[in-house]
Amino acid sequence: MFDMHTVLVGYDGSDDARRAVEAAAGVVAEGGVVHVLVAYKSQPPGQVTRIVKDLPPEFRDSFDVLAAPESMLADAEGLLTSHGVTHTGHLVDDHPADAILDTAEKIGADLIVVGSRGLGRAARLVRGSVSTRVATHARTSVLIVHSNGD
Repeated sequence: MFDMHTVLVGYDGSDDARRAVEAAAGVVAEGGVVHVLVAYKSQPPGQVTRIVKDLPPEFRDSFDVLAAPESMLADAEGLLTSHGVTHTGHLVDDHPADAILDTAEKIGADLIVVGSRGLGRAARLVRGSVSTRVATHARTSVLIVHSNGD
């Protein structure tokens, strides 16, 4: 079998992404590292200013645009920790497929693991499937984890 010492898994908080993290934990070689990636798209500064301005005053100082991506990353890292898997987290400001492909190149991934679907159907129609883009353009092996038929 192949030795998968450097595994990259994309995570968006969906059930399929959670299954992808589980799969990555199961295929990484002993002594290997799972790199878990959460991609997000930051808002332009003007948009952030408008959002903060519309918040009640008591919440303005605590507004954090990275709170949701950081929470997702912590969730995935907690899952890997529970499996005793060495891991590294990446928060990347980019489209998910581009972030995964660029990071895989940067870290020299032996394998990329993604869930089969994380976006809703409407978003997939507009932006395309992340798993399809990754499988089509990756320069390394890709494991697409499908749901159990639900």
